[in-house]
Order: sequence, then structure tokens, then C-alpha cells
Amino acid sequence: MVYYSRQGHTERMAQAVAEGASAAGVEAVCRPAEGCSLEEVLAADGLAVGSPTYFSNVAWPIKKLIDESLIFYTRGQQLRGRVAGIFTSSATQPDAKDCLLAMEKAFRFHHDMKLLPGIIGVDGESPEQMRQRCLAYGRQLAEAMLRSDK
Repeated sequence: MVYYSRQGHTERMAQAVAEGASAAGVEAVCRPAEGCSLEEVLAADGLAVGSPTYFSNVAWPIKKLIDESLIFYTRGQQLRGRVAGIFTSSATQPDAKDCLLAMEKAFRFHHDMKLLPGIIGVDGESPEQMRQRCLAYGRQLAEAMLRSDK
């Protein structure tokens, strides 16, 4: 679980996604993007990436991680076939959809990962509703990872 969070919204989403994945039987580790190494990304069996939406795009620490992940692409698409998830916190749905699309392009189309449809936490949604959706998303990610191992 790699995320960037300036105000805490995306971090809370990441923690709930990780909690849901753990409850479904997958060891989930949360790492802020600034403290996550490319070696950790490559060593993981799956990946979930979360970012706040800034002007319809990802925050720069997530963009930096995506840009640096180019090394995996050039070394024979080392992330190909792994399960991935994406999520964002945003003030508006349209901007959030654009942010998810940016992450989808990187992980589904370039890295050829098995990407679950992303989720959005929008201002105005109750914290408990968002938490429940993130827990469910974490369980879905874990179930997809466990299925892909077989």
C-alpha cells in the first residue's frame, strides 16, 4: 500500500484498504510514497496506490513513484500480471476520475497489471461510509491476489 496524504484523507483510506486486505488473509503494509523504495514495490505480490487529487491529477510523490517505476517496464515489465488497486480522495468526482485514469494508464496499460477499478473518497461523504468502502476494496484486492496465486 503506497500513498501520499497531505491532510490525512488519503492516509485514512490507505489504512482502511490495508485493514480490509489483512482481514481477507493478505499481509498488507502501508507506506507513505516518500518512504517507499522501488525494491519494496518490486518485492510486493500486489500493489495499491493512493493519492489525493490535485488539478485532476496525482500528487507529485505518487507521480515520482510512477515515473521511477519505468525501470520495471524497461526490464521486461517486471510488474506484469500482478494485482493492483488505485484510490484517490478529492473535492469533486470529475477531477477524481481523471486522477484515477492517470494511475490506470500507468499500472494497467504500461505495467500490464491486473487492475481493479479504483475508488474515490469525495468531500462530503461520511467518514464511516468511506471507511466501509475502503475496507471492502481491500478485501476485493486481497481476494484477487489470492486467486491469482493459484
